[in-house]
Amino acid sequence: MLFGTRKSWWGSRKARPLPHEGVDLCRYRSEAGEPLSLMPGARIPVASGGTVWAITDDDFIGRSLYVRHEGAHGVFFTAYAHVSPRAGLTEGDTLAQGEVLASLADPALRNLRICAHLHFSVMTFSDRLPRENLRWATMGAGEAVRFVDPMPLLGDELILCDEAAERVHWS
Repeated sequence: MLFGTRKSWWGSRKARPLPHEGVDLCRYRSEAGEPLSLMPGARIPVASGGTVWAITDDDFIGRSLYVRHEGAHGVFFTAYAHVSPRAGLTEGDTLAQGEVLASLADPALRNLRICAHLHFSVMTFSDRLPRENLRWATMGAGEAVRFVDPMPLLGDELILCDEAAERVHWS
């Protein structure tokens, strides 16, 4: 699912109440160009060095991790949803770019008939934002959190879930 879209790629495919806050990633290309699917348990690396800011349970597939980064243009956050945090990972831990922070959660464990995928978001918000305000159902409705399209950071080697949905029977 692309950033900002209101159309769901799974289930009833009905319109979402708020625009999608990031991108859903479920397929990638091997070095040989072969399309492959992310599988439950796939290890997820942090996109940029930073500090684990929050670990929340507000996720219908797994958990969500928020990492705080300091860049040339100020502070920003990345979010990794539908994951299982790495054993021992806690808020305040420092991560180096590429370090594994989680593994992909298995939707089947929650009786969901969708493919395993990573929801990845880039956003800005105040460090003073209470962690309990990080709720996927409401974050995009107010002005406290500003989402940014993450695709320019990811490159063009990924295949988004909506493309994979065309190849999978969803019932």
